[in-house]
Amino acid sequence: MSDTAQTTLRDVASEAGVAESTASRALAGHPGIAEGTRARILAAAEQIGYKRSNRSTNEISGRRGLVGVVVEALHNSFFSYIVDRIHAELDILGYDAMLIVDESVNPGSRRKIHSLIDTAFDGVIVTTASIGSPAVDFLVERRIPTVLAVRSNKQGNVDVIESDNRMAGIEAACHLLELGHRKIAFILGPQETSTSMDRYEGCLSKLAAVSLLPPENHVIWGGYSHESGYSGLVRLMTADNPPTAVFCANDVIAIGALDACRKLGVGVPGDLSIIGVDDMPMASWSMIGLTTIRQPIWEIGTRAARRVVERIKFGRSEGAQHDILPTSFIRRNTTAPPRETG
Repeated sequence: MSDTAQTTLRDVASEAGVAESTASRALAGHPGIAEGTRARILAAAEQIGYKRSNRSTNEISGRRGLVGVVVEALHNSFFSYIVDRIHAELDILGYDAMLIVDESVNPGSRRKIHSLIDTAFDGVIVTTASIGSPAVDFLVERRIPTVLAVRSNKQGNVDVIESDNRMAGIEAACHLLELGHRKIAFILGPQETSTSMDRYEGCLSKLAAVSLLPPENHVIWGGYSHESGYSGLVRLMTADNPPTAVFCANDVIAIGALDACRKLGVGVPGDLSIIGVDDMPMASWSMIGLTTIRQPIWEIGTRAARRVVERIKFGRSEGAQHDILPTSFIRRNTTAPPRETG
């Protein structure tokens, strides 16, 4: 290709045989790219005539070409995947991304958003919104183009891109009920997040329809972390009347629960079935083989980047948009009928 106007980051990635996010980081000079990989990407870009988006257009229009992306600490692998997609798509659209650690993890992040908002960002993507988040309220009040990815604030005043989390809970419940489970417990994320609440309420609605509401000690709220899954599983399995199945609000929690099962000598799925949500790449690894509900991580990241750029360029011609993307059930090796009925 010799016409630079027609070449894209996707073309470079294809030519070099790497992911778009890797190509984007290499072209931006990111230090975490192996030198051999960087050289191959730079050579591919040169060969097809690719040049990074010209930021002068943004300067002329009064834009800075920078979008803030609010994330949790990246030890939760889910956020690494979605940030990679957001970053790559923003690069294609001519914008850079700046990561800000969420206020619930880092109390200084709200101050950082406030101090940067007027001098740095054209728009903000928030991947960690809580219900009634003050940070989101601040962005809306300041009329900063804002998109919530993954979670909703439930107020209907800002664009949201998320999965059908209620349906994810329903799908999990249907699967476990079809297998014959009647003692189903929950290890959930933070109670103030829409993802945890919607997944729990979806699952609960299906259980309530067959008069199987769980006892209070079978519902554990915590963090979206390996540690939360591990400690939650220990609590459930060392208490009286342990469950035969556990619905975990995400894959990271589920993997923590699996580790606890190995420590306790609880067989999965023989003694206990475990199901998660997300379908992160590691969920399909043969040593894990997690049954889960897949949410479209790639599509959420792509739409969030495109929506915030659309708002930056054109403003809001109508009310806030709420995109709810379908989930899908993925059966692997961590669920089976309970012993007493199977």
